[in-house]
Amino acid sequence: MTAKPTGQPARPSSGARGQVLAERRERIDELNLGRLGLICVQERIPDKYTSWEVAFEVDGQPALLSCVAPSEFGGVPHGLDGDILNGILAIFVEQGAPEGGEVISTAHQILQRAGLDTGGRYYQVLRASLHRLNSAKFVTQNAWRAHGQRRWTTQTFSLVEGLAYESDEQTLGKGSVIHIRLPKPLVLSVRSKFIKPLDPVLLELLERPLARSVYRLLDAKRYDPTDPQVITMELRMALVAWGQECKLKDLVPSRIRRTLEKAHDDLKACGYLSDVDYEGVGSGQEIVYRFGDGSCFGLDLISRIMKHGVGQYVAQGIVQSVSREDLLHRLAKAEFLLGRDRDRIQNVAGFVVTVLKDDGSRYPDPEGFVSPTAVSAPPPSPTVEEDVEVVRRVREEELRSQPREAQADAIVARLRLLCGVHVVKVGAARMSAVHQAITEGVLDAVLVEREMMAAVFEGRTEAFLKALVKEAGDRRRQGQGALLEG
Repeated sequence: MTAKPTGQPARPSSGARGQVLAERRERIDELNLGRLGLICVQERIPDKYTSWEVAFEVDGQPALLSCVAPSEFGGVPHGLDGDILNGILAIFVEQGAPEGGEVISTAHQILQRAGLDTGGRYYQVLRASLHRLNSAKFVTQNAWRAHGQRRWTTQTFSLVEGLAYESDEQTLGKGSVIHIRLPKPLVLSVRSKFIKPLDPVLLELLERPLARSVYRLLDAKRYDPTDPQVITMELRMALVAWGQECKLKDLVPSRIRRTLEKAHDDLKACGYLSDVDYEGVGSGQEIVYRFGDGSCFGLDLISRIMKHGVGQYVAQGIVQSVSREDLLHRLAKAEFLLGRDRDRIQNVAGFVVTVLKDDGSRYPDPEGFVSPTAVSAPPPSPTVEEDVEVVRRVREEELRSQPREAQADAIVARLRLLCGVHVVKVGAARMSAVHQAITEGVLDAVLVEREMMAAVFEGRTEAFLKALVKEAGDRRRQGQGALLEG
């Protein structure tokens, strides 16, 4: 049996990486897609790999996953299909997650949001992937979590239910307009916020499609599907069962280990995994994943903050807005104060959030508190150069170093890119007013960008744009200072 290549993605050059990374700051995954691993993690699959079936248990009840796909487009969804579907999902959320599941985009934008090269043969890779996602049929028997109803359901769907493009049937190009309709179960799940963040820096660092696929599957399995705010730092699974979850064709234990070895190496090199252990022998082996959450990703701090009852997205926002050193100091202070005064604190989560956002003026360091940042720590690993905080600081320094008009140009361009259809609804005249307000200095470009990224991630771009336009008009009339201070 021969293998059919899916194509190795070209990654951005090192000179362009900072700029490209800044354009991909926010990434999400829907938890059913991530947990169920509907897309085979392998980059290449045998020619005749056109179906799979996995039986397991959910809350003590039998569950079944199955996929049937034609051979014309390369068998079951696999490899780069996971990147492309994630890119489509990102665009869907940016366009407001419409109830009908419609996504209208260009081929260039889908490849860009998928983190793939936007030139040459990748338009044909995209075409094959879209048809594979459209033609493969999935059944999730008692396995699809209906988050809003808090129950497990049976669903039958294709990952792309509707597909049309304004282009020659045989080709796709940079400007080809693609119309996609996502399946109803996925749309309902996204709209009910059954989603989780994906780390954009880690996705950018992982060169292999296999490593990115294993990351998405592993990261989703860390979340408790009945309570997505609970994140585990260790996963233990039967090795053969894990091979089935990865949708590997060959389930011989030694070959499962060999197939996943390079992905494990990449994830350990980036600090996401601290270790991968195997226990037992033969078909009875177990695989144990221990998560490191390297310092640049911040997931270790998100998990630690959430243990105090703070919501996932609130914790994520704090990690993104406060430097790691300051956050380590403030979190240790909050935990010190909780240990000392817990009986007098009625709202623990609210108290923790207040301390984490405080610069020390409201909650100075108490007597007896020793900051963890006062102890010398080893230098950060040189294998991870693009810390999220570093990227943010570099981006903001570059933005501030430009003339105000150039800052305004950059912000309006990013608004058009990230907020899509909502910018069109606002209208050119109002966007021009925002541009003028930044040029005049009554809106601070860096603060606008921070708020924009938070709004895109949290799915409130339309409300943000309306508030931004109103604030721009008000402040230009009043001649006030920067937007959203404090």
